[in-house]
Amino acid sequence: MDVKAILIVAPPAEDRQGSGAEMVSGMPLAFADVLGRPVVYRIADRLAKSGVECISVISDSAVNSWPTAMPGQSCPVQWVQSSADGVWRSAEHVFTEFSQSGADAVLVWRIGCYTEFDFDDFLQFHVDRQCHVTTMADGDGNAMDICMVAASRRNDAAFALRHQLRKFRGSNTRYFFDGYCNRLCDSRDLRQLAVDSLQQLTEIEPIGTEAKPGVWVGRGARIHKRARVLSPAYIGAKVRVRASAVITRCTVLEHHAVVDCGTVVEDVTVLPYSYLGAGLDVTHSVVGFQRLWNFPRNTEVEISDSKLIGMASSKAPIRVLANAASLVSFLPAQIFRGVFALSHREYAPALPLAVQEPCSALTAPASITNPVPSVDAGEFPANLVAARRYGNE
Repeated sequence: MDVKAILIVAPPAEDRQGSGAEMVSGMPLAFADVLGRPVVYRIADRLAKSGVECISVISDSAVNSWPTAMPGQSCPVQWVQSSADGVWRSAEHVFTEFSQSGADAVLVWRIGCYTEFDFDDFLQFHVDRQCHVTTMADGDGNAMDICMVAASRRNDAAFALRHQLRKFRGSNTRYFFDGYCNRLCDSRDLRQLAVDSLQQLTEIEPIGTEAKPGVWVGRGARIHKRARVLSPAYIGAKVRVRASAVITRCTVLEHHAVVDCGTVVEDVTVLPYSYLGAGLDVTHSVVGFQRLWNFPRNTEVEISDSKLIGMASSKAPIRVLANAASLVSFLPAQIFRGVFALSHREYAPALPLAVQEPCSALTAPASITNPVPSVDAGEFPANLVAARRYGNE
């Protein structure tokens, strides 16, 4: 049976005010990486393994923002550029082309949620009941914006697409699915998808090799020998983890991310091309696009200081020029400092006389007239040192 697929990257029908649902810093969550591969390609790969040979992805995003497949990976999709108001109209045209090319059925999926359903069972359900349109819903009956349409029913498909898969022409049969589903409404859901995948609750496999149990490392990643990576964790392709950094508790560093010296990253997803400065302690967040989404405080913060959180260019030549410029500006300063800077060598002073005098506590009785001042419970004492212990994993 010839089945083709249309994947639509567009906001949900309910988001008429443009609130930014299913987006992260203006980028659709469908384009976001999860363990080294964008969500849209994860979905396309699952469909391709189920026998879907022709997959079209329709999006109104700029061409330069479309995700690219990593080297050595298949890319079984055809991209269709559309305007923001013409996404669903473009889907109608693609459906017509599929119908005229001899397809028997077309799977239409608006990528809001990521779900792992049994494609063969869904198709068999559609065929056995001789349905014109079969929609999918979760265990609670909520629509999932996924439907199977008979390729000969072009009017039914046009009606459904014009109503953004919220209304259907005539009767339709509903297929209930109770497997893994992540709605991908915001950055918290993106983080949860990465955590579930590291804990093997999904079928998503990290792109890379398992350097040690629970630690996956992508191609070209560099981890300093004095850095610590505790499982489970994912270090993506071309990532740099510098000296004394600590990566722990399901942290995910997507490709070309940089974690500088001494920074602790715990339960965090770092988006591609992001930079974390030295000496930071980042926890329970998603970091990228010079922003930090912190989940315990339920807040989003924009960081203007690139020494704390920065963003590198996605174009390799620009990154090379930036690194060369920083090196050129760094070396002369170090040479000048080494040649002309004054010496700060200090010599040990003579033993002070106060050390040679007898201690007054040995001659005077103990007194409680001047007790130790109490510290306010809400004030952090300046002489208190807090240490974080990670163990020897």
